[in-house]
Amino acid sequence: MPAHTAIARDRSLGLDDCRPEQRAFRVLFALGYFNNDPHAYEGPAGWHVSVLSAYTVTLSPRRDRLVIIADVPDNVTRRLLRGPAGGSGLPGLRFVEHRGSSSYVLRHLPTGAELVVTGNASGKPEGRVSEPHFDTLSTAVPVTEVEAEQLRRVPEATEDAQRLLAGVLTRITARDPHRCWAIGNWFYDPLTRPGWLDMDHRQHRTLRGRGDHWVLSWGAIPYASDLVASVTDPVIGIAGAGRERDGGDTVITLGTASLRLRSEVRTS
Repeated sequence: MPAHTAIARDRSLGLDDCRPEQRAFRVLFALGYFNNDPHAYEGPAGWHVSVLSAYTVTLSPRRDRLVIIADVPDNVTRRLLRGPAGGSGLPGLRFVEHRGSSSYVLRHLPTGAELVVTGNASGKPEGRVSEPHFDTLSTAVPVTEVEAEQLRRVPEATEDAQRLLAGVLTRITARDPHRCWAIGNWFYDPLTRPGWLDMDHRQHRTLRGRGDHWVLSWGAIPYASDLVASVTDPVIGIAGAGRERDGGDTVITLGTASLRLRSEVRTS
């Protein structure tokens, strides 16, 4: 798995060991990432966070922060933050500081969660504090009325559903070291398996639901079998996650929560 993580207190890889505010933030991030209708201006698709699937990134979840290691951290950060005049971005996310030449520390005001975007392979925001390379909103600017309304429209998720959705998000760049499955940032197949799709040219995806019950629909990559493997794997998977078949759908379960998978490409 090409991800950098700290060992959690239970000796697991630590992908899901985080504070409640981090988990809540990751659910919002997941809603933005997994809704990508380019014509939508309402709802999470209008945040345009989904464009991150086109970047070379590695997600490195920590207990107190979510870290994105990126080849072009400036561009990734600009996609996540809104400008002084508004625009797209994750509602309530603010700039804290810029370090060195490639590290940004951000904070989500509604949850208090921290996000780091960096070019450092360690995931640490190191270097001298300096001004960012673009204009954006700092933590001195409170949540705007537009952002507050966007957040009010976000459906509530139960604790089990939060764990499930956050876990799917933190595995978007995960890959089995034995080359049995890979997620490929929902854009390509890192394993370049013969006869499998190399690139997802049907990148539309939607994540809908409320409470315990959610549905994730998408075009081609990743294959549903790879996604199921990533969250049920005995090493990297979400503790307690399972899979069921319901009609023609595969359903990932966790406690009382369920995530129904609907991919246009069916695999055995």
